[in-house]
Amino acid sequence: MDFTVLKKIRPLIALLFLPLSLQGQDLTGLTAEGAVLLDYQTGRILYDRMGDAPRAPASMAKLVTLYLGCEALEKGEIARDTPVHVTVTGSAFSRPVGSSLMLLEEGQDLDYMTLLEGIAAASGNDGAYQLAEILAGTPENFVDRMNLLVYSLGFPEMHFVDPDGWSEEDRVTPLSYARFARLYIEKFPWALTELHSLETFTYPGEENRAPGGLIVSSRTRKNTNWLLGKVEGVDGLKTGYIDESGFNFAATARRGETRLIAVVMGIFTDVYRDGLFLRAEEAAELLEYGFAGWTTRPLPTVSETLKVYSGEREEVTLNPETSPLFTWGEGEADRLTWETETDPWLRAPLPAGSAGGWVTWYFDGEPVGSSPLVTGEELKKGGFFHNFIDLFEILFYNISHRKEGGSKR
Repeated sequence: MDFTVLKKIRPLIALLFLPLSLQGQDLTGLTAEGAVLLDYQTGRILYDRMGDAPRAPASMAKLVTLYLGCEALEKGEIARDTPVHVTVTGSAFSRPVGSSLMLLEEGQDLDYMTLLEGIAAASGNDGAYQLAEILAGTPENFVDRMNLLVYSLGFPEMHFVDPDGWSEEDRVTPLSYARFARLYIEKFPWALTELHSLETFTYPGEENRAPGGLIVSSRTRKNTNWLLGKVEGVDGLKTGYIDESGFNFAATARRGETRLIAVVMGIFTDVYRDGLFLRAEEAAELLEYGFAGWTTRPLPTVSETLKVYSGEREEVTLNPETSPLFTWGEGEADRLTWETETDPWLRAPLPAGSAGGWVTWYFDGEPVGSSPLVTGEELKKGGFFHNFIDLFEILFYNISHRKEGGSKR
C-alpha cells in the first residue's frame, strides 16, 4: 500500500466511528476521476469534476434496474408480496466469479420486496437478473427497457448492456447519474427508507431455501453503502466496482430541508479494500462540502402594502401565501431578486387569505419560485362617507382613463 493511500484511509476510519462535523472543505485532495455534487431541491450542480466524461458505472447501474422494479410496483403490475420462484437465470451459480450476490439459488422462493432489498442493500447481481426475467421475460428484453427508460428521461449518454453493471461497456456520466438519482428519489421516496437505508441484509431464511439446494445457511451482508449510520443524514444510494471502472459511490443525505446527492467515480487503488474505504471517504467529503456551503430554506419574505378602497382601513399588507424552498449559500443572497405584481384597485370587504398580487423570485435572473400575495386578516367594508369618497376617486380615474385612451385613437 503506498503512502498516499495510507494518508487517505486514516481520516475515514475516524469518520466512520466518530460523530462527523466539518472535515475540511478543500476538495483538491479528491482522487476520483469524476465527481459531482447535486442539490436535490433545485437540481443545481454545486461541484463538478469531469462530470461529462462517460464512465462504466459497475453496480451503480442497478439503480436503473431498481427504478423499473419500483415502477412495476407503483403501476400495479406486481405486488410487494408477490411470490418469486428463483430460476436458473437468477441463480448465484449463473453469475461470474467475483460477482456481488444476495445468494439466490434455483428452486428458492421469496417475495418481491425481499428481491428488491437484496438488489439495493447486498447489490445482488443474481437478484438483478431474476428481476429482469420477472419483468421482461429475458435479461435482454429488460436491458432494452433500461435504455428506453433513460432515453425517455433525457439521458441519451446513459447506455446499458446488462441489468447488473458487470460489463465495462455500460456507460453513464457522473452528471447524468446524479440527475437520474434525483429523479429516482423524487419518484420513489419510499425506496430510500425501505430499500437503500437497510444497513444489513440477511438471506436466505429457512423458508427461502431450495429443497436439496447447495445453499443451506443464511448470510448477513453489510450494505455496500458504508456511510449508513456513520455520516449524518445518509440514507442511500448505490456503489459499484469492476476492474475497469475503479471504485464508484453515489450517496445521498438529508439534513433539515437540505438533501444532497454526491457521485464519485473512477477511484483506483492497488489494494481492493483500500478502494472501498477511499470511495466512502470521498463521497462523505463531498457531502460535507455541500452541507457546509449551502442550505435549503424558504425564499426571502416579501410583503407589499396596498391601498384598499371602501374598507374600514385604507391599507392592507400582503404576504406570500406559501414560502417556496430554495438552496443557496451565505454568499449568494445578492443573486436572489424578486418581482411583484399587485392589484391597484383592491376593494373591501376582503376575507383573510384574499389574493391581491403575485411574487416571483429569481436567482441569477432565472425564476426559482412564485406565490400569490394574500391578506393575512379580514378587512371589513368601511362606513358610508368613506365609501363615497373612494367611489368618487374610482369614477374620476375611469373617466380620465377613457379620455386619455380616446385621445390616442
